[in-house]
Amino acid sequence: MTVRAGVDTIFTRPAEPDTRRRTARRTQSDRTLSDRAPSGRTPSVRPPGTTDPGPTAGGVLDELSEVLFAPLPRSDQRAKGALYLRGLIAAEGRKSIRNIAAQVGGPELAQSLHHFIAASTWDWEPVSRALQRHADNELRFTAWVVQALPVPRKGRQAIGMWGVASDVTVPVRWHLVPFGEAAAGCVAAAARVCDPSTIGPRPVVLDLPGAELGPVFDRYARAGAPLLSAVPATLPVLDQGAGRGAGRSARSLPAARVLQLHRMLRRPVEWTDPATGAVRRSLVGGVPVEWAGLPLLLLGQWDAGQEQPVGCWLTNLTATPLGVLLRLAKLPRRVEQDFAGSASHVGALDDYEGRGADGWHRHMTLAAAAHVAQVVAAARARVRPWTHCMVSMERMGRSF
Repeated sequence: MTVRAGVDTIFTRPAEPDTRRRTARRTQSDRTLSDRAPSGRTPSVRPPGTTDPGPTAGGVLDELSEVLFAPLPRSDQRAKGALYLRGLIAAEGRKSIRNIAAQVGGPELAQSLHHFIAASTWDWEPVSRALQRHADNELRFTAWVVQALPVPRKGRQAIGMWGVASDVTVPVRWHLVPFGEAAAGCVAAAARVCDPSTIGPRPVVLDLPGAELGPVFDRYARAGAPLLSAVPATLPVLDQGAGRGAGRSARSLPAARVLQLHRMLRRPVEWTDPATGAVRRSLVGGVPVEWAGLPLLLLGQWDAGQEQPVGCWLTNLTATPLGVLLRLAKLPRRVEQDFAGSASHVGALDDYEGRGADGWHRHMTLAAAAHVAQVVAAARARVRPWTHCMVSMERMGRSF
């Protein structure tokens, strides 16, 4: 099966087995946390006094809850997970546990939900993997973006993984970089966030400033997975371009210098600015290089009137058209724009008020799930993407 990417190229993805079936939507009922759903499924709990969210929104949330919380060993954990997910969507303003509890049963639930997130024994990793698979099945991602973002007021960095579809981007996985590992830790965190053995043949775009990317490129090369990463203009690479001259050996030069030496290879390329929606034109050039022992392509972008390249990237997609590569390289900007417009509705990076890293990961995993639920509900209702139809999404969020 092939899927046409939103960056004007085609990537092959594994065919899904014919036996794949969607989880049946269940009628919601007001059950207590101690009730066990039939066949061990997660109970669907609706806050007292709320109305049925309807077949599209409610069905999406029920399906997602069953998929995510099936790995949890205890029925009370599955029920609390469903409550927390519902509360993330319904709560307005800061997604504190107090606000979440107020939406799904009252202040008396706050302590129980806090324990579920901060001190319970359930593992967030299987839940995160289940979310990634479910979101991919629903939204049909054509690329992945792995990006480092600061966590406000905590002085730390988080590595997020987004799935990119034709008209939406959604976070599906998060990792909190440990204190004191802002650069080196990015590599380990990115490796945990984005496993080339599980993401399929779609390209991965990295935006990890300050990280040592050699081990990441080596890992993707061994896995045969497509990768494109922003790199500093000063990064030394071995120039393998044909313009070096006969008999001359490759030499190590800064990436920007190599691109300048081959600027006659530049071609005009159009791309859409995620911030404004305007179509822009840039000059783009590509030069074969060797870096970290790997044959790669060095991509450069020049804007009008600029002598030096304004952006440099390395990729193992050496046969891909330059226009496609530049549009891939712009996906992190699209992610930033989408996340800035949607984070307050599903959970920002600093909403979690606890101190433990496990609690932060549990909260952010469910915040990503809330994001996916609303985007999938919007897609099924055939409304426009989140950032273009915020009013409709707000109404949908309240209906949960």
